[in-house]
Amino acid sequence: MKIGFFETEEWEKAPLAKYAARLGADVFPQEIENHLAAAADYEIVSTFIYSNLHEKTLKKLPHLKMIATRSTGFDHIDIDYCRRHHIAVANVPFYGENTVAEHAFALILALSRRIIEANQRVRQGGFSPNGLTGFDLKGKTLGIIGVGHIGQYMARYGRAFGMKVLGVTHSAHPQQEKRLHYRRVNLEACLEQSDIITIHLPLTPQTHHLINRQNIKLVKKGAYIINTARGPIVESEAILWGINHGILAGAGLDVLEEEEIIDDRRALFDQYVSRDNLAELVTAHLLRELPNVIITPHNAFNTHEAIDRILTATIANIKAFLEGKKLNRIV
Repeated sequence: MKIGFFETEEWEKAPLAKYAARLGADVFPQEIENHLAAAADYEIVSTFIYSNLHEKTLKKLPHLKMIATRSTGFDHIDIDYCRRHHIAVANVPFYGENTVAEHAFALILALSRRIIEANQRVRQGGFSPNGLTGFDLKGKTLGIIGVGHIGQYMARYGRAFGMKVLGVTHSAHPQQEKRLHYRRVNLEACLEQSDIITIHLPLTPQTHHLINRQNIKLVKKGAYIINTARGPIVESEAILWGINHGILAGAGLDVLEEEEIIDDRRALFDQYVSRDNLAELVTAHLLRELPNVIITPHNAFNTHEAIDRILTATIANIKAFLEGKKLNRIV
């Protein structure tokens, strides 16, 4: 079968080359939408999250039999279309549980000890700690929204720092709660009681804007929000509103709404941008300028070890499909 890897980044090139050679696959640097003429002949494609594999794109891939996304999330794929047209879809369900949790905690520590501001002061020639007072994590309450594979690591890390841990889960897991020493609460209680709120959920219609302009008012005054999951789970305007109204003390964000447009400024001119999207872009710009907001470019997954696990699992998914087996299949 003809196989194409799309949306490959610099850090993937070296480890991906050996796999691609074994499969006889072609490698393309940009999203699949930028290579549709070539992609039309492929029967298996592998992309990351910025390729839009919705109906409009999928209709232009008449020979497609499988999508192997190099991600855990699959909200960039029209699953219903794939199911109707018998296109297999496989993801990488586990690759960076500790990796993403470590990045989330790095954001927490950077905010609690004002690491970015302190480093900038030294780079600018200063060496005074005046005005850089941080706060202890010990004794604070960490609220984890989504105690799945990543959230469980966050619970462990929180306890290691002497924090009280709350967990928002869809259903009760008494043994897990006991083992990880967290207390299960609903979303409202988590917002009201947590000093630091960290999000570890997939993006679904149910989790879109889970934290929004309405419930941000419930957040404990002086709390911080950490998001390393998906941007649209948190309404960007709610974060800005919360900070401007003295509810939030700050935020650590590895993901943003409309981050694919932020990543490619040409998209502002190459495609229609709705009024809502423009508002989100303006909000992202305003957040970026705040000293108590740290934004990283969807980088939580990006370690040598995690990338190797992603590629290894993706290749295993493709090989399983070629052998008529099902591995990590969504469809």
